[in-house]
Amino acid sequence: MDHVSAEAGRDSAVRMTKPPGAYRHGDLRNALIAAATELTVQRGGPDFTLREIAAITGVRHAAVYRHFASKGALLEEIARLGVQALKTRIEQKKAASPGDRLEAIAADYLDFAVTRPGEYRVMAQEGGASPSQYRALLDMMCEPIASAQAAGATCKGVPSDLLARLWWAELHGIAMLALNSAVQTSEIRDCVRAVSHIWRRDAGKPTY
Repeated sequence: MDHVSAEAGRDSAVRMTKPPGAYRHGDLRNALIAAATELTVQRGGPDFTLREIAAITGVRHAAVYRHFASKGALLEEIARLGVQALKTRIEQKKAASPGDRLEAIAADYLDFAVTRPGEYRVMAQEGGASPSQYRALLDMMCEPIASAQAAGATCKGVPSDLLARLWWAELHGIAMLALNSAVQTSEIRDCVRAVSHIWRRDAGKPTY
């Protein structure tokens, strides 16, 4: 069997594992998103083609384009959904004080990154990242930081928008180190406590 035939055989085998009609009635869109997210996890980034995604989901290549005009459009949708999910988690977070809220947000942010690595890589770093997505991520940090400043729970000598950028940059840095195995998942909780202690004026010795 030549290389082309072997590839075709593998693709057919993948397609045959899906029951007839499995992706009708709107299911294909979510299946494409799930397949792309999983490959991103496996490969450490969105290093795949739409043809691969079609084979995994058991449809013809052309069927993908009924839902996404390009790979970029697929990645943008993964990023949008990821940002929306993270925003919902953060906005629902309740805490006893603005300082506690910052620590809770840090914990949620890092937990999201390590438990949903495919979505996080796309939405915060590769492929799906865009000025609007970056702004949406930053906006999640702005109001909690401003509230913490107003309550004296963090530094007041820096504009809240800039401080939010620095806070987000620190969380993103830890998240990427964790996804690249430079920080172990078991160390995340300690990282959250340490970073929060450094940033909070109401948790001990101030840093500014």
